[in-house]
Amino acid sequence: MGEAPTKRMDAMPTFQVAHLRREGQDVIIVPVDRSFGKRSPTEQARIQEAFQRSAAAADMAGVVVPVWEDASGRMAFRAPPPWHDFFKSIDMVYVATALNRSLSLESQ
Repeated sequence: MGEAPTKRMDAMPTFQVAHLRREGQDVIIVPVDRSFGKRSPTEQARIQEAFQRSAAAADMAGVVVPVWEDASGRMAFRAPPPWHDFFKSIDMVYVATALNRSLSLESQ
């Protein structure tokens, strides 16, 4: 009867990230598409949690912080309140120069 068809495995989306240590804490900065900013806060949180699970599965310590360019061209972010000053002090150019790891987003 022939061989069973092989199951095609779609590659998981992979993102370049900046894995930094800031003030004694690890942070994983994930640049995302600007459309992220147009999603509901619930959807943004769901995506951020998926990145967090993927980081844990990859043994990458730290809190995931998605960043994107907003409509005015400035960097927007979803970070814990104590980190807002740091994220307000950087921009997408800083993030681009800090990219040092890749993270595959696991489908859940």
